[in-house]
Amino acid sequence: MTESENNIVNEEVVTEEKVEKENYTDPISESTASFDGNQLLQKAQEIFQKKKKEVIGALVILAVVLVAYFGYSYYNSLPKSIINEVKVDFTGYDESGNLIYNSEEIASLVEEAVYKKVGLDKDQAKALTKDDPVAYSMLAQDRKLSFKLMKAESMLKTIHYEFNKTNNLKNGEEVTFTITTSSKNSPIKAEKKAFKVQNLKEYEKVSAENLLKEVTVTFSGFNGYGTVTFGNSIKNYFQLNSSNSYSNLKNGDKITLTVNESYIKTLKESGKIVDNKNVDITVSGLKELKDIKNFEDLIKKNDDYVKSEHKNDSYDTYTIESQGSYMRINVNNYDKGSISLVTIYKVTKTDSKDNKSVNYKYYGYSAYLLKDGNLDIDTASKISDRWGTKDLEGLRAQLSSDGYKVYESKKE
Repeated sequence: MTESENNIVNEEVVTEEKVEKENYTDPISESTASFDGNQLLQKAQEIFQKKKKEVIGALVILAVVLVAYFGYSYYNSLPKSIINEVKVDFTGYDESGNLIYNSEEIASLVEEAVYKKVGLDKDQAKALTKDDPVAYSMLAQDRKLSFKLMKAESMLKTIHYEFNKTNNLKNGEEVTFTITTSSKNSPIKAEKKAFKVQNLKEYEKVSAENLLKEVTVTFSGFNGYGTVTFGNSIKNYFQLNSSNSYSNLKNGDKITLTVNESYIKTLKESGKIVDNKNVDITVSGLKELKDIKNFEDLIKKNDDYVKSEHKNDSYDTYTIESQGSYMRINVNNYDKGSISLVTIYKVTKTDSKDNKSVNYKYYGYSAYLLKDGNLDIDTASKISDRWGTKDLEGLRAQLSSDGYKVYESKKE
């Protein structure tokens, strides 16, 4: 190839390279040149305008989800109210009714809330409230879980709940269920709720006076000196009031009997109740002392008795003065009873040197009552205060404590 031809070829190559360079575009430079912030913003605005509703909806949903999440977390951190989970039932009879409630269910709710509070999951909490031994065993093998369990047991001790009254209830009264806690971290809310007692059954009323028909009551003795005895069945129905005196009774006196608590309990178990715990019995049928024809003979025997015990002699002389008579009716199950009549005497003794000493003594007799209403004077037994005393009032008090009563002879 000639030199001129080489020159022509070289020119063509140069020309082609120049054209290629002019037509070549660097992709990186083109990409960089095409990224324009304003264009991107404009593009986003165009998309927002076209998808405005969809975008707003998505944002709202996101906001709701966030609020719900944080709200739920906050709600779970607050103490829970279980007061409305308490369900009551009233059983029995008015004024002695009983309250029962779903105590096991409430206990489970409290325990489950505490277990969750300390960080145990729902399944673990459920298992523990059911006293699942496997769950306890698994927790015991994990140090962290064991610590949480110990924390829960301590927290449970800070929560207390109870009714202020659960028995002896009557329709219309209110009972209160109270929940208290001594821990500020307690998951259970401290609160209270009142429940009105209702639907208790009514008792069938039983007359206390009708119960007297089941008891034998016998008045014995004389008017003013009477006694009362009861049949063995008395203990099944009544108790005798210790404050009442059942001796020295007179016609018209009232004796109060009280229905036994054990019998009241038995009645209640069968749906019955007495209309009154106390019932009065009126003393009647006691005879008058004047109906005993030989009663005065017994008094005369007292005078003879004291004189026989204090006869004058060359060393001592006695002055005897009556200080009043006292009588007691004695009743037993083997006969019609007896009358004990004693007289207190002031006995003044004077010796040969004219020294005087005074003593008070009582002397008397106890005589059985015969079927004809008279006293068996012939078999009457002596009664006496052997040593006597210088204390007249003390002697009278002694006779009174022994059941004696002052005897006053009534003039016809």
